[in-house]
Amino acid sequence: MRYQWRLILDPPMKGTENMEKDLEIMQEVATGEYPPTLRLYRWNPPAVSLGYFQDENEVVDMKACSEAGIDVVRRPTGGRAVLHDQELTYSVIVPEVHPFINKGGVMDAYRAISRGIVTAFNLLDIVASVTPEEKSRAGLAPGSCFDSSTAYEIQVNGKKVVGSAQLRRDGIVLQHGAIIFRLPTDVYQKVLKKDYSRGNDEEIELGLKAAGLLDLGYNVSYNRMIRALVKAFSMVIPAVFTSLDGLLKNKED
Repeated sequence: MRYQWRLILDPPMKGTENMEKDLEIMQEVATGEYPPTLRLYRWNPPAVSLGYFQDENEVVDMKACSEAGIDVVRRPTGGRAVLHDQELTYSVIVPEVHPFINKGGVMDAYRAISRGIVTAFNLLDIVASVTPEEKSRAGLAPGSCFDSSTAYEIQVNGKKVVGSAQLRRDGIVLQHGAIIFRLPTDVYQKVLKKDYSRGNDEEIELGLKAAGLLDLGYNVSYNRMIRALVKAFSMVIPAVFTSLDGLLKNKED
């Protein structure tokens, strides 16, 4: 059986607009008038998104962000700070009872969505693995999502390349995440505050734990990744999506 899903490909938008759009879609799916949705998008200007429970005064150097032309926005999901720049962001919005996510638990959703992303990577000849539950790591650095790996997140060459977070409301799962093309470690160091509680002599090098696909030598464009993700999710859900060719026509990589 194949399930009807909606595909949304948005142009780059401001951080607040992207987060509002994810919540709007979540509400639409909750009404039952719209099917589960896969949304793919980017950010303009670059933005730091904070996890719902993070204190911006503890995590972000607001002056440095302003000087660099980087917005700061709060996500409706948990997790830690992410700098959205050279990346492709995905959102999956689906009822908890949908067969795609099995029993509907938190790990069920992470597991199912990770399977779709890994399948897309495989279609692009990118060898990826998923962090098992017993080997997830946390607390390696202050606010950055890419200084830790949690269960069912995706690694390439031993480095985290996708960071994800979830929200559950009114029986709907919203999971969104960043697929990193380049990881600007120098910018992270400027815009995120250091964790002085860990001691001034302890430096955590973000690039040791995470990387972008281009950083790792994979020659992949945004359009190729979009096509691979749609094909992969159509296989693993399995889903029928809106025609991709028309949506991508005349778009730059």
